[in-house]
Amino acid sequence: MTPEAHFLAYIDAFNRSDFDALGNYYAPGIRLVIGNGTELVGRRAIIDFYRPVKAATHRTMTVLQCFHDGNVLAAELESEFLALEDLPDFTAGAMSKGDRRYINSLVLYDFDGPHYTRIRAATLKREYRPAPRG
Repeated sequence: MTPEAHFLAYIDAFNRSDFDALGNYYAPGIRLVIGNGTELVGRRAIIDFYRPVKAATHRTMTVLQCFHDGNVLAAELESEFLALEDLPDFTAGAMSKGDRRYINSLVLYDFDGPHYTRIRAATLKREYRPAPRG
C-alpha cells in the first residue's frame, strides 16, 4: 500500500470515529502538534484528546491533496466541525449548537512503516459560520 493510500485509510478511520483503528496508525511515542500549538505525546493522549471533540462535534476531514517524499507525507486538509451542542470553551473557538467551523491546514506526517511517529499541523485559514438563528 502506498503512503498516500495508507493515509486515506487513516483519514477514513478518523472520520468514522474508529478510535481502535486510529490508534493503530500511531507509534507508541508519537508526538502531535495541532494547529494551535498544543502538543500531545503518545497514542493514548491523542485518542483522549479527540474523543470529546468528536462527541461534541461532527468533525470530518477532507484531503485536498497529499504526497510523500521519503518518510514524510504532506497533506492539505479541510476540517469541518459542526457543533452538536453549545461549546463555549471549544479548542478551536466558542461555538453554539449548529454552528460550523472550517479549518484549512497543512500537516506533515513523519512515518516509520505503518506508524506515524510525528505529526505537525499549521493552520492556513479559519472560517466560522454561525447557524441560522430564527
